[in-house]
Amino acid sequence: MRRFFGEKVKDKIIVSGDEYNHMKNVLRLKVGTEVLVSLNTNVEYACQIESYDKNNAVCKINGEHECVANPLKNITLFQAIAKLKKFEFIVQKATEIGITTIVPFVSEYVIAKPTENKIERLNAIAMNACKQCERTIVPTVEKTITVDEVIKRFKDYDIVLFANERVDVGEEVKKLTKYKKIAIIVGSEGGFSQKEKEKFVEAGAVSVSLGRRILRCETASVAMMSMVSILSGN
Repeated sequence: MRRFFGEKVKDKIIVSGDEYNHMKNVLRLKVGTEVLVSLNTNVEYACQIESYDKNNAVCKINGEHECVANPLKNITLFQAIAKLKKFEFIVQKATEIGITTIVPFVSEYVIAKPTENKIERLNAIAMNACKQCERTIVPTVEKTITVDEVIKRFKDYDIVLFANERVDVGEEVKKLTKYKKIAIIVGSEGGFSQKEKEKFVEAGAVSVSLGRRILRCETASVAMMSMVSILSGN
């Protein structure tokens, strides 16, 4: 059954904007077709398309259930910006793995340039990935910030884990189930400068090794997110 995002108006579900266009003009779903619609909450609605007008699809609610695919922990990925295709991949996989917030930031060795249009596109990718992995709450891709702004936000988390590509062992991380709010920091194609690494650790980040091999930034992100999600019980 096809999945969409919409809003509840009285006893109906309204699908509009790009979601409406995808439903009516791309998929060409007919009136009477059964669909699943999320409101960006923990509940998913079983619906039937009742009618179309110029800008909206009106859906009748047949039932509802709580989504079991949403993350159990609040995990934020602070990702140094990478080239667009790589960042799109990271956002897609972060959504599938169960990340709740993705915060791009500019570090010393980044190559890519952030723009508002990219952020909008990345949020659209996150929404589409939610449909694929059956999440009903879309992770947020925030505006790009600086390294210093990343560090200022450390206080908002129970633990901050920093993927350090130049250590053989790093601090051991075995069990994260006791933490509810976790932050992950991963670098871009160029990695981090030594000064940035020292600033992260001095501010309280736990240095974590992903092994002796140097990984691509998108590989490091997927590896780090997967490890944290599994060890935290997410």
